[in-house]
Order: sequence, then structure tokens, then C-alpha cells
Amino acid sequence: MRFISLVILIEIFILKNTECAAGSQIAVHTTKSDLLNAASDIILSDFAWKTEAINFIIALSNETKYEWNFLINDFIVENSGRATIYVEDINFIRKRQRFYNILIVDTYKSFLNIYTKISTDTFVIDGFYLMICINRLNFMEIEEMSKLLWTIFVYNIDFLHMDELNINKINLLTFIPFLKCENSFCEQKEVCGNTKPVIINQYVNESFQLKTNHFPEKFSNLHQCPVKIVTFNCPPMMMINYTVSHDGTKSFKLFGVDGEMTNTLAEELNFKIDLYHISDLIRWGSLSPNGTSKGALKMIIDNEADLTVGMYTITYLRTLFMATSESYFSVPFILIVPPGSPFTSFEKLFRPFQLFVWILLLLTFIIAFIVILIIKLQRNSVRAFVFGRGNRSPFLNVLIAFVGGSQTQLPQRNFARTLLMIYLLFCLVKRSLYQGALFQFLQVDDRHNEIQSIDELVDKDFKVYMLPSSLEHTQNMKFKDKRKWVNATVLADKRMETLDPLAKHAVSSSLEQVSYYNKLNYRDNTLTVCKEYLFTFQYGIYFRKNSYLVKSFNKKISLFKTSGLIDFWASDYISNKYLNIKKDSDGPRMLNVEQLMGGFQVLYIGIITAVILFICEVIARKCRISFMQRFFRFFA
Repeated sequence: MRFISLVILIEIFILKNTECAAGSQIAVHTTKSDLLNAASDIILSDFAWKTEAINFIIALSNETKYEWNFLINDFIVENSGRATIYVEDINFIRKRQRFYNILIVDTYKSFLNIYTKISTDTFVIDGFYLMICINRLNFMEIEEMSKLLWTIFVYNIDFLHMDELNINKINLLTFIPFLKCENSFCEQKEVCGNTKPVIINQYVNESFQLKTNHFPEKFSNLHQCPVKIVTFNCPPMMMINYTVSHDGTKSFKLFGVDGEMTNTLAEELNFKIDLYHISDLIRWGSLSPNGTSKGALKMIIDNEADLTVGMYTITYLRTLFMATSESYFSVPFILIVPPGSPFTSFEKLFRPFQLFVWILLLLTFIIAFIVILIIKLQRNSVRAFVFGRGNRSPFLNVLIAFVGGSQTQLPQRNFARTLLMIYLLFCLVKRSLYQGALFQFLQVDDRHNEIQSIDELVDKDFKVYMLPSSLEHTQNMKFKDKRKWVNATVLADKRMETLDPLAKHAVSSSLEQVSYYNKLNYRDNTLTVCKEYLFTFQYGIYFRKNSYLVKSFNKKISLFKTSGLIDFWASDYISNKYLNIKKDSDGPRMLNVEQLMGGFQVLYIGIITAVILFICEVIARKCRISFMQRFFRFFA
């Protein structure tokens, strides 16, 4: 059995004496009880099955409390079995968000008392409200109530009051800012932001005349009413294209993922886009924890526009000052870094083999030289047996054989010939593999690795340029002391500077921006992305605080997501294959001097080494330096 809590905080349930109370109850007209019965029907049909808690907020004068005491008491008790009931006096209301609310007023002044207490601390602004007008308030007063409630976006509200002309009728009114009213009680058929109350039902002979939803959907069709949208160019999510007709009329078309979605939302919800194109240099602007803002964000916070869309990330700070849609697109936040510097032609000479292979080759030569050194210290018969008779330059012959040179004198003994044959076969295989791989490496635009991680970026003392709106997202990053905020123009220049491998800075961006840029420029130049992503952005639309548009927009956005429509739009502009593009070779090409410069450098090094050795040898002979002469003879 449902637990029932009845909290009574006001004095309307306390009688001064039994006699006065009984007399008051008899004096109440039967229409007054019908008013509360009508309210009970609404609670039963629209509240009780949706919630477990209903809030009764009472704002009555002392005289009305005394007169209506028994009826209100019976009304509350009757409904207490349908949900948990909370009864509160508006003058003693506490901070607690209330969703389903019954507001009981008797005068316009008592309504104002409730109106001043409505905030996000005490009520859910887009919750449901049934206002029971006990005394016969006139139509103008109810219209003023509607106007005030609309200014704070309280729109799911019905007014239940006794008809001014016919005491046997109880009217249920609401205001419908953007929705056609098609039943027989409506005088107005279509409005934009009009808060004039309309009768949506009547309670006659103990029942409502129409079986209808007492809280109709008001924003599923805006009937071409204008919605002011502030946005800007931020490819590939939002792009604005202007055209001028023959008569000079200027029109626009939105492109990009956000642009396509905005166009579709306007079509689905039937509203007209009132576009405000803020400067592309300002764009999002910035927002401080104290609420100070700039750019498009400022326009929303200051209620100068209805919403803003264009690559907006959902953050906690922004939700404190604005309402946001649900997330509709996720994308990594990344850093654009310089590409790795190209390998020099000399470095490319070492590219065909891995480091381990070069180490093994070096060990082979070291072992060969050690063996030759040991053999040269032996008697002539041993040297002739291993080297071959007359072989006076075994050190040099090892190098000559490796590079494919011919031997001036072949050994006569089988052992020496076998050693030479094995070594020549070894050199032939290694040299052939090296030459084949080297030809490919000389033609490829091979580069050193770019910045691979945030730690590496910090270690290399890179600066990180970003827009002011990105400072909020990166305040806890390792490179927070390296951040430099700039405007959009400077950021674009810094982004282009990252094409230089010698650049010492990075630029913050979102992944889809890099993909889109590379897609447009892949034949000329492409941006490079650090492989370590910072975090993932969740994109959303920002509205005025408590905006009436949020729910209807979220319903459509949810449909777009589940149907794959947003991913379909994104596929036209974004593709991960354009990230960190490695250009393929067009086939064999003629080698140029730059590619062969490494070979020339080896030649120059060899010539310089030969000249130095020649000078040393001449000096040793002229000056008769015996140890140098013996050294050259030994290694000759």
C-alpha cells in the first residue's frame, strides 16, 4: 500500500471554534465545491498516474482561508489517496524543486505572492501547474498572470476558475503561444508569443465537456514564428552561405553538420530562422565563473537571442547560466603539432636496416678486425694459410669485399679461398638488400615522428595556442602554463605555421576541423595531429535559461541520433582517413641531387679522411716518427 504523507503547514486547517466552522461550511455555494471537484478530476487524469508526489501551495487571504476551510480540507483529503501530498503555505515555502503543483489563489495579489517565489530553487520551471482561482478573477487579471508567467518560461499551467457570467460553468484556461487551438472554445487560431488565455475545456454538470489533454503540447509546431539564432562560421559544423536575388533580397543557407541539423529542426518544428551572424572573429566568446561573458554566449545569457548553435561543447560552467540540449555529437579535442622533420639524405643511408641489424654488422667487422689483428701477430706461415700468400692489406680487403670491390690477389690455399667465398656471399646478400631498400627510401618523403604525447610536448617546451573559449576546458592539463589565448585570426595563422617542421608550438582544435581542412587541402598541405587526444567533446545547443524550446528540440535531436541522421550529415564533411595523411609515392622517379646528397657526403668524408691520413703518413716519414710508421705499415 502506497505510503501517504500529509504535511499541513498553514492555519487553514485550524478552526477557532466548531460553531463558526459549521456555519461557514453551510454558507459556501455549491459551485465552489464543483470548482474543487473539477480540480480533482484533473489531478486524477493528469497528475496521479504520473507522479507519487503532488504539491499543494496555498496563497489565500485570512478571510478566504476561513470561508473555504472545510472544502479545501475535504479536497486535500480526497486526493491524498492518489499520491503523497505536500501542503505548504506560500509564505513559508522551503527550497525544494516541485514538479506537479496545485496552486490555490483568491486574488491577483495572492498570485503575485506565488510569482515572486517561483525560481529554480523552489519549482521545476517546466513542471506542471494547476492554478485554482477560488474567487471570480476577471479575464484581464488571468491574462496578466499569463504574461508574467511567460516571462519566466512557466508555460505548463492551467487556470481553473468560475465563469464570470454563468455560475454553473467552470472554465479551464491556458495560454498557447505558438499552437493552433482547434476546439470550439478558442477565439484565436494562431499566434506568436501571445499570452492571451484561451478556454480549452469547461466543467458543467459535474464533468468536463471535452475528453482532451488538459496540458497540451505547445511547442511541437511553432507555425512559422521566428526563433532568433545567433551563430557564426566554424567549418565543418556550421557554414553560412549568403545569396542575393535579382531584386536585391539577401538570403542565407546553413551548411555543415550543425547547419543541416538547424535547417531540419526548423522544418520539423515549423519555425522561421531569425539569423544573427555574430563576427567570425568573436564566435563563441568566453564565460567566466562570475557570469561575465562575451560573444554569442553573452547574447544568450542576456536574453538577446533564443539559442546559439555551432560546435558548442557542453560544460558545467555554461549550464549554470544557460539551458542546453542533449548531446548530439561527440568528437575528440586534440592538438595540431608540427610534422616530423624530414630525414636528411645522409640519415636515409641508415634507414634500410634497423638499428639491431647495424649493430650486428658492426660486430661482424669488429670480430673480423680482431681476428686479422691476431693473425697478423703470428708467423708468416700462419698468415699465408689464413690470408693467402702475398696478401699485405687484409684490413682493407675486408672493406673492399663488403662494398663489392674486386680483390687484386686471390689466395691459393683452399682454406683461405673458402673463407673469402663465405664472406663474399654474406656481403652480396647484405649489399643487395641494402641497395634495393635504399633506392626506395631515397624517393620517399620519410620523416621523424611528430610529437606523440602531451608529456613530450611539455618536455620540448612547446607553447599551446587556443581560443579563449578553450581555456575553460584545459585548465587542469599538464600544459596549462604553456597556454596562450588568441583570437580566431591569429589562431588560423598559428595553425598554418604548424606546417613548418621547425615550429615550436601546437594549436588546439577539434578532430573534425582537422579532418575537414585536410580533406580540402590533401594535395597541397595537411595538418598533423598529436596521437594523444586530450578528451572528448560533447556538442549541444545552448538556450536561454529555462527556455521553452529545450524539450521540443531534445525530442527531435533524439530522433535524429537514433535514426543515424546526424552521422549521415557528418559523413559529408568529416572522414578519419584525412587525419595524418601519408602521401603515397607516384611510382619510380628520377633521383635528384638532394636525394643523392648523402652519397656525396660519404664521398667527401672519405676524401677528407684520406687526405688527413696522407698528411699524417708524410709527416711520419719526413719526421721519422717510428711508431707512426709502424702503425701505418701494420694496418696497410
